[in-house]
Amino acid sequence: MTARKTSTATKKTAKKTTKKTATSSGGGGGAKGGIPPVVLLFGTEPAPMSARLQELRAALLVPGMEAFNHERFAGRELEALAPVLDACGQLPMMAERRLVELSDPELVGKGRTSGGKASLDALVDYMASPNPTTVLVLTSSGIDGRSRLVTAAKKAGWVERFEPIKRDGDAVAFVQGEARRTGVEIDGHTAAELVQLVGTGPSDLVHALERASLHAGQGQPVTGRDLEAVVGHTREAVVFELTDAVGMGDGPRALVVLARLFHESSQPEIGQSLAVLSMLIRQVRLVFCARMVGPGSIEAVAGVPPFVARKLAGQARRFDEVRLRRAYAALARLDRDIKGGAHSVTKAPYVALQRFILDVCGALPGVQPR
Repeated sequence: MTARKTSTATKKTAKKTTKKTATSSGGGGGAKGGIPPVVLLFGTEPAPMSARLQELRAALLVPGMEAFNHERFAGRELEALAPVLDACGQLPMMAERRLVELSDPELVGKGRTSGGKASLDALVDYMASPNPTTVLVLTSSGIDGRSRLVTAAKKAGWVERFEPIKRDGDAVAFVQGEARRTGVEIDGHTAAELVQLVGTGPSDLVHALERASLHAGQGQPVTGRDLEAVVGHTREAVVFELTDAVGMGDGPRALVVLARLFHESSQPEIGQSLAVLSMLIRQVRLVFCARMVGPGSIEAVAGVPPFVARKLAGQARRFDEVRLRRAYAALARLDRDIKGGAHSVTKAPYVALQRFILDVCGALPGVQPR
């Protein structure tokens, strides 16, 4: 019963940050501190998953005894599950429980004749009757939520799924929760600003909050200035700024933003040019979509989060249709020239992008836009 209660509490805590797919439903008897003998963490967001794993390590491992009671295995490197099962069967040394970690359990024995299925069967069998003095933590970014492993883990302990956050409000709550967990001070307005700059991905938000906190200094609250200093020039923010400038026909500002993109990049000029071109094509296509469908349908039609949909709606208002069509046609030509190896473009791709901006913004005196 202890494990069941703790897992339910964890579910409430994780509601705004992760998708909890199960609470403990048996098999967790004798779990010290409410941690059951089997825990499965999976999903596409590594940062909050890693944070949860660190919490489990801190709760389970006795300082100074980690070498005796903590073993880690990578599923992709194992031909069979035997080493993991052996580790799970050992007794703890001067501690109540051992911690065994297995990443990518679905890859154990993969590629060997029936090895993958045999390993999966062995793992499912173990979870049906796990060693009460060992906590087996499984982590994966590629496991199927409908798999036998997930079903077995639900019965033996708890399962937590780490997915992207869809709503801005939930992302702001996640930032505030992460700040409380790590002892960082940030108010609601600044947390919302961070979401606007970075997006709703938990991993991106965790890393951005870390950088902003370091910039603020120990014991100091994170402010908008800290965000501007460390995350204000993220790729997504800069490409929005560049597209905004082009949409308003502000050639000088667009050139400044373009120069910043190249200055901050460590890629060769042609590689950075292709990256910028790809971002611009995607962005102009999304703005075109936003202009055609109207503000209320952007999120569903374009498949973007709410905060991106709002920005796209604003950009669609700034572009007149003539400039938007001109921008798309010019990008198509530039894409063809760069990838087709046109000498004048591949020799100086940065200059070609500058020409694109001046062309679309109508900033070249005496030259008719193509």
